[in-house]
Amino acid sequence: MISHGLGRSFFQGEICPICQETRTKTYYRHPFALPASRSKGHWLFSDCACIREERLKDRSRQQQLAARQPDPLPPGLRSHSFASFKVTEYNREAYTACCTFARNFSQVPQGQGILLLGRSGTGKTHLASAIANWLKETIRVSFACAPILLEKMRTSNVDLDELLSADLLILDDIGSERPTGWTMERLLLIVDGRLTHLKPTVFTSNYALEDFEVRLGMRAASRIIGNNLHLYLEGPDYRLSPVRGL
Repeated sequence: MISHGLGRSFFQGEICPICQETRTKTYYRHPFALPASRSKGHWLFSDCACIREERLKDRSRQQQLAARQPDPLPPGLRSHSFASFKVTEYNREAYTACCTFARNFSQVPQGQGILLLGRSGTGKTHLASAIANWLKETIRVSFACAPILLEKMRTSNVDLDELLSADLLILDDIGSERPTGWTMERLLLIVDGRLTHLKPTVFTSNYALEDFEVRLGMRAASRIIGNNLHLYLEGPDYRLSPVRGL
């Protein structure tokens, strides 16, 4: 053993003042030659119960950090909540329905989502983000802005599995992309794939339902309109209003 650098001697070590367990002191020889001015080995203490427990906690914390998914929402939407949404006579019904959807998500019929409709600036994305922020700590949520997503799909590889298998997908601003046969086919892949997996989706759109077939294609429009709760938000564009807070 000594010739292989494994020579070691055991001595009674010290007692841990916390757990009262003896920490054995062990001398390990270096496995390679060192200058004469350096020691031929070094002493190590065995772990006691409290050190083992602390290391276990550290390992658990590291595992939790590694398993934690990044926030699915863009930074600008992470503060959107039901509490910060300004409820008015124009959006009260939509607000109430979205709150109910988020709070009772486990009881939502499989595959049935929400379609938020209204002009720009009426709070559709805020409500969709509030749902995501409410649920993202307990289920796997994914978020995508439809025009940006379709452009990424056109120019690079996009992980469709993430979009299709997420427990909840927020698909923002559908219909705003330039309608082509290609965009309609890609959108259909996502919409139909989520229905096949019985996964609910929250859609937002500035367009009226009668425009969906032209903007999204007949098959995608049929699936979106027929499998989701329609909620309408009206009122002025809050982005242009001096009173902010929707």
